[in-house]
Amino acid sequence: MTAEDFKKQFLPHAEKLYALAFRLLNNRDEASDAVQDVFLKLWNKRNELEIQNNEAFCVTLVKNICLDILRKRRKSETLNNAEQIENEKNINIQIDAHYDWLQMQKLIKQLPKQQQQLIILRHVKEYTMAEIAKRTGLSEANVRTTLSRARKILRENFEKINNYGYKRN
Repeated sequence: MTAEDFKKQFLPHAEKLYALAFRLLNNRDEASDAVQDVFLKLWNKRNELEIQNNEAFCVTLVKNICLDILRKRRKSETLNNAEQIENEKNINIQIDAHYDWLQMQKLIKQLPKQQQQLIILRHVKEYTMAEIAKRTGLSEANVRTTLSRARKILRENFEKINNYGYKRN
């Protein structure tokens, strides 16, 4: 793999990886170091890896590196065992939620344009049905029906991914 190929395949994920690392570590320097470690590991193994989903693979690497950093951090702190287990569970929950959101974003992009627009207005921008109807020129009933259909498609496709696709730890 050339340096140019590497840059095209992996560097576009840098911002998302940094955001995840920062959310997990709550430390800018450690988050930057974690992302740098991911890219260094990928670069060193660039000719050995066969990755089907670059983004998911990078997210997993960041998660593991952050967990290692948190474990090292914990050794220097005095937390009892129950708190450590709970913290790791919370981190895994956050990572899973982040990964699920990335998958959902991809699924939303696969919807027809009108369904995409309504999903974003309702669930991302949190508009009311009336606001969406006014903004789109659709009736509230039509908005509800279209949203219901879009949610059903998203739910089914999300379940397919979780049942047949990448399995998280």
